[in-house]
Amino acid sequence: MKKAAIILGVMGILSTLSLSPVVGSASTLVGTVQYHRYHGTTTIKKNYQHFKLTNHQPNSTYKLIKTTSWRNAKLKAGSKVSIDLMANQGTQYNWYRIRSTNKHATHRYWIYGQALNLK
Repeated sequence: MKKAAIILGVMGILSTLSLSPVVGSASTLVGTVQYHRYHGTTTIKKNYQHFKLTNHQPNSTYKLIKTTSWRNAKLKAGSKVSIDLMANQGTQYNWYRIRSTNKHATHRYWIYGQALNLK
């Protein structure tokens, strides 16, 4: 019980100091997720490993959102990808649904916009 109280106290102090960890969920962000068609190609930035590849947009209402490793997706910095959907929820950056431009690529992944070289 004391351990839980200490953890809650630390989280309260962090949130008061605006040092709380960034956690995005549909209930904490303002507005609903909006999807838009987006056609284009781009490449993946060097900082790509700081972001996750998911099968659905992270703040969507899907119950089972799976994360895929970059190795399994066979994507790395400089890989050319095509974009077919964009999702936003009132944040500075958007999510994009990408697919590798390889002729055998079938899987699509959602990625945060900061991991892509968008113009």
